[in-house]
Amino acid sequence: MNPLSAFISLDDPQKEALGIQYTPQEIHDQVDLWASSVERVFKYRERLTELFNSVSEKKKNLIYLAGAGTSEFVGYCLQGLFRQNFPIPVQVVSTGKMVTHPEEYFAHINPLMISFARSGDSPESCGAYEIANQFSDSIRHLVITCNKEGGLARRARHDPNSLVIDLDEKTNDRGLAMTASFSNMVIAGQACSQIHSPEEYTQKLPQLVAAGRKVLTMASEVVKKTAESDFQRAVFLGSGSHYGTAIESHLKLQELTSGQIMCGYNTFLDVRHGPKAVINKQTLVVAFLASDPYVRRYELELLKEIRQQELGKTTILIGEGLDDEISRYGDEVIDIKSDSQPALPDSLTPPVYVMIGQLLGLFKSLHLGFKPDSPSKTGVIHRVVQGVKVYDPKVFKEKGIFQEIRG
Repeated sequence: MNPLSAFISLDDPQKEALGIQYTPQEIHDQVDLWASSVERVFKYRERLTELFNSVSEKKKNLIYLAGAGTSEFVGYCLQGLFRQNFPIPVQVVSTGKMVTHPEEYFAHINPLMISFARSGDSPESCGAYEIANQFSDSIRHLVITCNKEGGLARRARHDPNSLVIDLDEKTNDRGLAMTASFSNMVIAGQACSQIHSPEEYTQKLPQLVAAGRKVLTMASEVVKKTAESDFQRAVFLGSGSHYGTAIESHLKLQELTSGQIMCGYNTFLDVRHGPKAVINKQTLVVAFLASDPYVRRYELELLKEIRQQELGKTTILIGEGLDDEISRYGDEVIDIKSDSQPALPDSLTPPVYVMIGQLLGLFKSLHLGFKPDSPSKTGVIHRVVQGVKVYDPKVFKEKGIFQEIRG
């Protein structure tokens, strides 16, 4: 039995004592929900095709991939796919930035705003939706959420310019950290990006699911052993879509250890421009490797440099087809390659690779004595962000009054 399954097999009092009633199960079960998330998207194929066509045909238009926190990082895993498949600009943006600086995002355009939300009750998510409607007279919305009863979903359903796609309620994580919700929103976003050729995506889905199950089975032991070592910080590296994997993974480890393990993230090339300074002899380096040989060449050169300079305490490599040339630069190697099938496109594997970050967060949290379901002993962070008020920018500019927007 692997370590993840061992935690899941504990009885309820033991789980409650450790603070793992939800998080391990949600990490384990997320892969089984991916097919459902795809089905829920393609159920709206006709409406989605019309939506993306109408936006693509307009001049001075673009697509925003919007969210708060982890939901924003979903967009970084999808941005490249959307740019390849739609002939208009695509930009990831946090709903927090939209709330404070709406003029920067809605001047002269009426975009398609794709909002990702686990609960849909974040003040910024709901506020950004309302502010977008104020500043754009014909904006279109696509809401992908794990909570059909959330404030954002309820509001958008009454808007004729909005389409809401609800994912399975099991994706609405009960633990503090987003895990199943993240990977399933990425999967749903991938399906949306392939709306003009759904058959191509559904043909790859079984291989994607198999890779996800392989990670959960084979990686737990390696990740648990690494988590129980005494590294004090971590840096996650990824190229292209895996830049999003790196961002989300850094947050998972930092969040589930309540900030005791500080983490960074970057691309393999950009880390040299200053951020490499944080990699010392107490740093865990996690490398999400591309299967594209052109991209991997750059990644290999950095890993070689890190080894030659004796940087980092431990290096974990995650990828497909990790031969001896690259494996020698890792202390731990997690190869998800199937012997019978070609490597998956790098643009599709973030939901698979991100589970390494989730497992690291889970096991390190337990090793340090935190409770993964609610690791913040002081209550600084919450499952749904609290304490944020969103104000109507137009009322303030016209009357100098702070009038709260309520979804």
